[in-house]
Parts: sequence; structure tokens; C-alpha cells
Amino acid sequence: MERDKPFYLSLTAEKSHKVKVTAGQGRFAIGTKGVTASKCDALVEVGDKINWEVFNEFQVPAGGNWPRVMQYHGDDTSFIQWSATRVMEQLDWTPLDCAEADFSTADIGQLVVVIDKPIRLILGKGVKEVFFRGNINNLILENYEHLEALSFSFAHDAASPLKLQTFKTTAHIKDVSIHTKVNGEPFDCSSLAQFTNLTAVALSGNVCNLGELKQFEGLESLELRYVPSLEGIPALASWAKLNYFIGWNIEEKGGKELKKQLAALELERTFKYASVSNLKKLEWFITEFSIPFSSWQSKNSKVAVKAYKEALKAIKKGKTKDDIKEAIKTLIAVINTLPNIETEEREDTGDAVMQLLSFSPIKIEEEEASKWFDEYRDF
Repeated sequence: MERDKPFYLSLTAEKSHKVKVTAGQGRFAIGTKGVTASKCDALVEVGDKINWEVFNEFQVPAGGNWPRVMQYHGDDTSFIQWSATRVMEQLDWTPLDCAEADFSTADIGQLVVVIDKPIRLILGKGVKEVFFRGNINNLILENYEHLEALSFSFAHDAASPLKLQTFKTTAHIKDVSIHTKVNGEPFDCSSLAQFTNLTAVALSGNVCNLGELKQFEGLESLELRYVPSLEGIPALASWAKLNYFIGWNIEEKGGKELKKQLAALELERTFKYASVSNLKKLEWFITEFSIPFSSWQSKNSKVAVKAYKEALKAIKKGKTKDDIKEAIKTLIAVINTLPNIETEEREDTGDAVMQLLSFSPIKIEEEEASKWFDEYRDF
């Protein structure tokens, strides 16, 4: 395989795909035509059988199998049998309609599965690490007793709050990582109670019921990232064995308290690593992750987000009700100039106005704000 030069790959038939691998590229992505939206190195038809063994001859310059990371969006699970004869460093798999996959013979270092529809996954000792993303509660997991760590990233789940389902066996799990959207539904830490022997917990995003973590008496490592609310978090001294702590991009008030506690604890015990940094005000979590215009079409989104941030600056400096009203008027004037403002965009703009007024130094009643909105909008 020559880097940076197109060549033919017999992926589904003889020389079926013309591909190009750039220098330093360690990942190869195979998607399904008409379904996969992300950029891929090769696209196959729905139902195509893939000749995975075509990759057998490829190695990285330093030795070892190439690709280092195989990314596949489709239902041909024969990659499992292939991995039994050729170790895969990492597989990122997004099934389409596959309802069950048996990995008991697989040899995969890291298995990442993006879950949409209900699926039963049977693991095996050859699967060393697992990461699950998407609709987590559609996962049925079996034969995972050899694992000590599980990682979950919630997406497209409307449950409030988010919770983990009850797993069959949990005593062997010592390490759990949870990722949620900063501006999404919170993850309920009470659903971690089933993992009675946890020594490490990593939380990223919106969470709630942090007080439930106190029950893990053997906790040695706690990581908190992008957490907008630390309400109810136990004192760090609650965990006698805690020797690793990270608080990064967490809410300011609670973060300052944790920083004080950490400084006191470091006088009593030695930490492998301990840091509390990048403390953020609530405003930061909103303006970075929760601006209603962020999901709009790229051009409209860029203009609207900029106008929102300018309105926020003006509102925070406002000294009179007229100052606040003018900032809202200016924002809506910008939105009025944008194309394709339909019902959804109108609702987003209304949400943005109410969100902005939450930062106003002068209290504005919702009814009055709604009148301003209707007065100035042309959409």
C-alpha cells in the first residue's frame, strides 16, 4: 500500500473500491451508502458482505496491523471471525439493524459500539475494553465478567434523568465512566449503586444526585469534567482511600469548595494526582453549550450565535429596562434578516430571549419579554 496514492481494494468484489490512504492515517472508515452521513474511506451497499481479509497484508511502518482503528457502519459481523485470526487494536462499530452479535471468539483491544436500536452483545475474554455510546438502555450485555471497567456515553436519550439499566452481574466492575451532554438531561448517579465495588468513577457532563457517590467507600479515583452543577457532592474526605482527583471545567462555586478540601487533604495524604482547574460560571456552560441557535444551518447559526453573545454582553452591562429591551431588539433584528426562519427557529429565538433575560441585572417579567419578542420579530 502506497500512501497518498489511490489504489484498488477488493472490499466487496475484485477491485471494487478505489481508495486513498494519507500518510500517517491509522483509521479506515467503511460506511453504508445512503445511510452513513460522516466522511468515509469506502462506502458499501446495505447487506454487502465485506472481505475483511483484504486488510491482512497491510501493516503500519513500525510494525503491527493496519488499520489501527477500523470504523464500520453496517451489519456484516464477519469482522468478528476475522479478528479471531488477526488482532484488531480498535473497532468502532455502528450497527444498522443487527439485533445480536457474539464476540466470544473476537480478539479486539478496544470495542466501541454506537447503539441505536435494541441489541444483545455477547462479549468474550478477547475483548479487552468496551465503550458504549448512544441509546444505552437499548443494550443487553452478556459474558462480560472478565471486565473491570465499563464506559457509557449517552446520546439521543430523552429519559429524564438518564439512568443505567440494571446489569446482570456487577461485583467485578471497579471502574465506570459516564459521559452526557452538558446541556442535556442529567445522569442520575443513583443508578451506579449496583456497582458495589467501585474504586474509580469518571463523570463528564450534566449529572445529578452526586450525593449517592458517598456509598462507595473504596473509591480511590474521582474525575469530574464539564459538570455544570456540583449540588450534593460529598466532601472529599468521605473517601478514605481517595488518591486521584480531577475537577476540570466544573461549576465555580462548588469547584472552589473542592479546591479548599483538596488542599487540606494533601496535608494528610499523598495523591497520585490531584487538580481542580478551569472553574466556570453558569453563564459559560450556557454560552458554550446551550445557545438555542447552535443547531441551525451553519451560516444562520454563525450569525445568530454572534448576535446572541453580543446581546448577552449588552444585557449584563444594562442599567435600565430600556437597555435590556434594546439588546433584545438588536438580536431579533439580526434574526429578521436570516432566511428560512420557520416554526422551530421561531421557538429557538423565543427560548434565546428568555435565556438572555436570566442574566439581566434588572428583573423582566416573562409576559413583558414575550411582548417585546412579538413586537420586534418579522417571522
